[in-house]
Amino acid sequence: MWTAALLTIGISGAAMPAGDVFPGVGDFRLQKIHRAAGESEWPFVAESGTLLCAMVLRQPAVYFVPEVAGTPGRAFVIDNDITMMAFANIGMTGVLEPYDNFEQLLKRLVPYVTMGKRLCNQPPGTNVSGSEL
Repeated sequence: MWTAALLTIGISGAAMPAGDVFPGVGDFRLQKIHRAAGESEWPFVAESGTLLCAMVLRQPAVYFVPEVAGTPGRAFVIDNDITMMAFANIGMTGVLEPYDNFEQLLKRLVPYVTMGKRLCNQPPGTNVSGSEL
C-alpha cells in the first residue's frame, strides 16, 4: 500500500538503499579551502575550512565546515536557494561575513556552491587536496 502511494506522488525511494537518500560518513567528498590574500569576496568569517558534498535525497548537498584555531566547527549548509539555506541553518550565526543584501551574499557564495557541487561528481570518500575543482 505504501509503495503504491509513494509512487503515485512521485517518490520512488521506497525500495532504494538508505545511502542513496541519506548519506553515511563514507559518502562525503571533502576539499580544504582557504581565503586567498587580498580576497574581498570571501563569504565566510573563518579564514579556512572544508567544503563537503554528499548526495541527500539524490541531490548534491554542499556544506562549509569552518576551521577556527585548527578545530573544525559545525557544518553550515550553503546553497543558491537562500530560503532553504536559512531554514537548514536556523540558529547558526557567525559563519558568514556581513552582507548588505541577498544579491551580495549570492555573489559571494555561488562560486563555493558550484565548487561543492562539482565535488559531488567525485567518488564518495574523495578528499581533494588542491584547488582543481
